[in-house]
Amino acid sequence: MREQQEAPLEVLVVEDSIAFAKLVIALLRNGLSTPHNVRHVERVAHGVDVLHEFNQDLVILDMHLPDASGLDTFEAIYGAGPDVPIVILSSDDTEELAMEAVRRGAQDYLIKGADDPSKLMRSIRFAIERKKRLHAESELEAARQIQQSLLPNSSPVMKGFDTHGAMFPAVETSGDYFDFIVPLPSIPGDVNGIAVGDVSGHGLGAAMMMAQTRGCLHSFAMVESDLGRVLELTNEVLVRNRNEHLVTLLFGYIDPESNRFTYASAGHQGWHFSPANGFTELESTGMLLGAERPGKWGTEYSPELQVGDFLIIMTDGITEAMSPTGEMFGEERFAEFIREHRDRSAEQIVNLLRKHLYSFTEGHSQQDDMTMVIIKVTR
Repeated sequence: MREQQEAPLEVLVVEDSIAFAKLVIALLRNGLSTPHNVRHVERVAHGVDVLHEFNQDLVILDMHLPDASGLDTFEAIYGAGPDVPIVILSSDDTEELAMEAVRRGAQDYLIKGADDPSKLMRSIRFAIERKKRLHAESELEAARQIQQSLLPNSSPVMKGFDTHGAMFPAVETSGDYFDFIVPLPSIPGDVNGIAVGDVSGHGLGAAMMMAQTRGCLHSFAMVESDLGRVLELTNEVLVRNRNEHLVTLLFGYIDPESNRFTYASAGHQGWHFSPANGFTELESTGMLLGAERPGKWGTEYSPELQVGDFLIIMTDGITEAMSPTGEMFGEERFAEFIREHRDRSAEQIVNLLRKHLYSFTEGHSQQDDMTMVIIKVTR
């Protein structure tokens, strides 16, 4: 995968003393290891113009300038860039002014000449790290909202089948996804599409990749009955868009004629469980999505479904859940759990599994999303 080079920090120095501005710039050059660019302006109005035109990561501000003074100076800069941390460097050592500036949103208030350079650099580093943290938190929340918006509101009602799907998000949002396409337009009869996917990586990029994948899946499934071809077309779009993430995806439906699960899989496993014969893996029919093109995906079929059988599609966050001692939950424990609870409903099994995993991990924060669709044959 391609790695992006981190962009340099953009620092704005608003200071009317040329000598002092040069001193600050020299301190940044010698004390800040992160690559950075510095813009220097001497008036508040010019600082406001910079903030309106360019993205800035930090402002170092003198409170007394030719066109503004005191809190008016701070308010003008803060109003133009409310998300940019502001470190104030002032010759005014009035305690009330310093406290009020910080109360209104300044990152720090330092006195020119009174505070040594190391304190200024500590304040700058803290301000930069705080902005990075807030940016990461904002991206994480955006990723959560995107991920939640992709999930179905309810599980479909299918005659002869008890179906339930759920996703339990990790602390750091990743790219898990499940979906029901009700009905599946390209297949004759009352047929519902079922999809479970997982994007590599975490955060906003993974969520955006899954949103693209879902959009492609819904669009191509409208007109294409060959499930392998649906994945091929989806892959074409993802590769053309030069995404930096890969996607595993299993997409299928229960064929009412053969009473089998028909599916295509891009590196994503599923299972058929029969109380009589145990577990049969639904193997991948092609490579992961987003890796390269052209790609080909075949179509495969589960064994014929009998009353009491299960179709299970999930992401690896379940089997890779870790105990405090570093032991994975694993496929064997999962299989034993299904055997033990096979007489329960699909929804009960999913909810009980979540409690079981919480007990196994002893309540430690999960590192990956956990997603599962269970279909139990009842007819």
